[in-house]
Amino acid sequence: MSGPLSHTPVLLREVLAFLNPQPNQNFIDCTFGGGGHGLEILNRVKPDGIVIGLDWDSSAVKNSRSSNLILINDNYRHLKKIYQRLKNDYPNLSINGILLDLGLSSDQLGATERGFSFTSRGPLDLRYNQADNDLTGAQILKTYSQEKLIDIFKTYGEEPLAKPIARAIVKLRQAGENIETADMLVRLISDVYHHYFKKPSRLNPATRVFQALRIAVNDELGNLRAVLPQVLEILVPGGRLAVISFHSGEDRIVKNYCRDEAKRPEPRLKIITKKPIGSGQVEIKRNPASRSAKLRVFEKIF
Repeated sequence: MSGPLSHTPVLLREVLAFLNPQPNQNFIDCTFGGGGHGLEILNRVKPDGIVIGLDWDSSAVKNSRSSNLILINDNYRHLKKIYQRLKNDYPNLSINGILLDLGLSSDQLGATERGFSFTSRGPLDLRYNQADNDLTGAQILKTYSQEKLIDIFKTYGEEPLAKPIARAIVKLRQAGENIETADMLVRLISDVYHHYFKKPSRLNPATRVFQALRIAVNDELGNLRAVLPQVLEILVPGGRLAVISFHSGEDRIVKNYCRDEAKRPEPRLKIITKKPIGSGQVEIKRNPASRSAKLRVFEKIF
């Protein structure tokens, strides 16, 4: 792909309302993707404000700079180092808000060469950045023990059929065959699903396993745990963090970290959204992928 990925931004109106970008302020979009959120923020911080867009997926962004937009191909777990490098060129760079949209873009789902699509006959890769990560989804299915596969499917996918799916994968390996492509994995999961359930599933039965593998391949929860303390170091007092999560594990990490920080004897942040904000029916109808989105917002005190 030559340009940024197209992506319908989830909870855009709510993100803009809570972050409230103003002219000449600076923001970081840690998962820039197709720029659905970041470009709207950019429109509001001109003429002299800056948006720094990060994305680990090299197909989403190329390192570039314009007068108001800086795009960087890097993992947001390196946020503090990225910010410190930018300070060399922008000594007075202050950050008024940071966004983490943890969803997968529609173009990534359509990236058949990396196995994100259920119909892909290409390698079951699932890496956001192939140059910066050696582990693939196919390697996990080929080498991990049955117990480890069950743990991944349960923990990262909340898959109720984790055990029979893992058993079926290991049985296939013992017969001398490995799952190498997305469509092969979908067929196996579908066979397991129809053994236990006769009614068709509202979601593709493979959805949770693919999510679990993708999270495991890219260490997504580890990245999230790593970045949250860095956010507090970078934001100016009064600056806000907005996080959109699509998985209960992500949401739990964000909620627990920020709750603990807010309960310190001298808290460094306050919770703006007492309960997560979800998408309304109009947005869900327009963009079904938004149905599981949860937005939490926090403000740095000092």
